Amino acid sequence: MSTGTPLDLTPFGPVLQGLGILYWLLALAAAAFGYWLPKRLWAKLACGVVVLAAFVYPVVTHVQQKHQQHDEAKDKLDAAMALFQERCKSAGEKINRTVENVEGIVWMKWRPKEVNHSDQFQLNDPYGRDCYGDECIERLLRVTKGAELNPEGARQHITGYRFVEIVDPIDGRQYRYFGVIKSVATRTLGEIEQYKKNTSGRDPGPNVYGFALEREPIQRFTARYGVIWDDISTHEDREQWVAGGALRAIDLQTNEVLVERIGYLIDTGQGSTAGFRDPWGWAWSYGPRCPKVFERTWDFATRVLQPTKQGE
Repeated sequence: MSTGTPLDLTPFGPVLQGLGILYWLLALAAAAFGYWLPKRLWAKLACGVVVLAAFVYPVVTHVQQKHQQHDEAKDKLDAAMALFQERCKSAGEKINRTVENVEGIVWMKWRPKEVNHSDQFQLNDPYGRDCYGDECIERLLRVTKGAELNPEGARQHITGYRFVEIVDPIDGRQYRYFGVIKSVATRTLGEIEQYKKNTSGRDPGPNVYGFALEREPIQRFTARYGVIWDDISTHEDREQWVAGGALRAIDLQTNEVLVERIGYLIDTGQGSTAGFRDPWGWAWSYGPRCPKVFERTWDFATRVLQPTKQGE
């Protein structure tokens, strides 16, 4: 007997199944006792029927409720999928033109660091989210200083823009960000000795060098092109657990939209958090989406606003 809940996948599932069997054994025992106790035949039959009815009625009622809930959930999901498929008619990419040899861009809208797991109506683009906070800036930058300190680490950031400009959401000021290799941690004596053992006595020194961000305040943006994301969901969309997002590359001098990508996803669980489920996270990772192939923000940006190469 299955419980029909996520508990079936836990050690409690067999326990609940055992309790179900015990319930019916108890029902049969009560019916037998009710049949045996009275002296007259009609009384025996009546007691048996009453006892069985007392056990069967709650089960029948529960099954009927489950069927009704299932039908209602199916109707709700069918309506949501119909809306999702309608929205998908406008999904896809529109390219007016791309640009080569772009030194830097403006990241025009900061993505929040907080992850939206289950807020149905928060307009933070569950479709397009693939980075958070300054992580988005890191993904867009290549190393422009300190590569000799950690050549292997620098090779992992060999492509990207020389700089990214933003408005800091905390102080409202404009900054220009660069990607650099610098000291990001300090080794303990124990870690140094372990490193020596693993590398035939080579002393690594106390500093751990890795990729980091540096920034400087600026009076105005100098980049001509920008990238911006927007949540384009309507209230009706979110009522059906559908989310839409747009990603655009823009010429900031002319306000021309060079490339626009529109996409949608849907949580087919309709917001269920059973079994510690993350509705938007599940939808992003496993749910239906259009376009089906998802291009990451930094890949989109560097494809349509192609950055200069190192040394240029």
